[in-house]
Amino acid sequence: MSTDLPDEPRHYAVLVVEDDPHTAELLSYTLSSAGFQVFTAASGPEALRKLEIVMVDLIVSDVMMRDMDGFVMRERILQDGVLRDIPFVFLTAKGTSEDQIRGLSTGADEYVTKPFDPQVLVARINAIMRRRENFSRVARLDTLTGLLNRQTLERDVQRELARIKRYPSHGSLVFLDIDGFKQVNDQFGHAAGDRALLHLASALTKDIRSVDIVGRYGGEEFVLYFPETPEPVGVRIVERMMAMFRNLSKNELNGPLTFSAGVAEAPRDGADFATLVEKADQAMYTAKRQGKAQVIGWRPDMVPRT
Repeated sequence: MSTDLPDEPRHYAVLVVEDDPHTAELLSYTLSSAGFQVFTAASGPEALRKLEIVMVDLIVSDVMMRDMDGFVMRERILQDGVLRDIPFVFLTAKGTSEDQIRGLSTGADEYVTKPFDPQVLVARINAIMRRRENFSRVARLDTLTGLLNRQTLERDVQRELARIKRYPSHGSLVFLDIDGFKQVNDQFGHAAGDRALLHLASALTKDIRSVDIVGRYGGEEFVLYFPETPEPVGVRIVERMMAMFRNLSKNELNGPLTFSAGVAEAPRDGADFATLVEKADQAMYTAKRQGKAQVIGWRPDMVPRT
């Protein structure tokens, strides 16, 4: 998982919503030639359905469309807590001041009128994405580790859980805690504790997939989510991360550090973020009680942390 700003537009996926085939083809060609991954929809309802199954970084939409115009589609998107923050560009022949004011009042990032210059459109989209990335970096990330912060972590995991409800699948949520972290801070100081957290962040992100989610839940607690991953596989993945953490931290303090972790499977053990965290936390607490430095899957007979 990278937290660096993308250097090339091909890192972005764009949904083009346009009912005119010629314009849709022109937009697809323009954006794909510039390196974007392009998805298309010929109507508002089709776009909303597509947004349920694909994750995009920006939406470019016409206003005048059959079934549902672009303004109504935009309002529907704003009602969805997952989709509402996706950057949005209106691209339309409706160029009156009233239309532009209406479009921009919905929070759209741009209102571009037809005919349009393809190169200028690409430049505007790149500028939008760059501004969004720069602005959201601090809001999204934990300042010490560079991982997702708690708010962003919960939002991203909840988005994946919503997909499971629509398209049955499974995933593993991991809750982990560094063993003996308080003693590290008390004996060696907070700078040593910060180094331990950075070593752990490196171990958790070195070999993960782009779809995996990793964040700092608070203090020395971290949460991971692996889509399309059953609990036994999640346990093995985290065990490899533990070995890497030991290796990275072996020259710190008095020897290698470890963590204890619990794994809960969605939707088997819970269908929402809070429930899965509670179950994974119970499993992690069990690992602590059984000697620490372990990764354990949740079971119904486990005792909650007190």
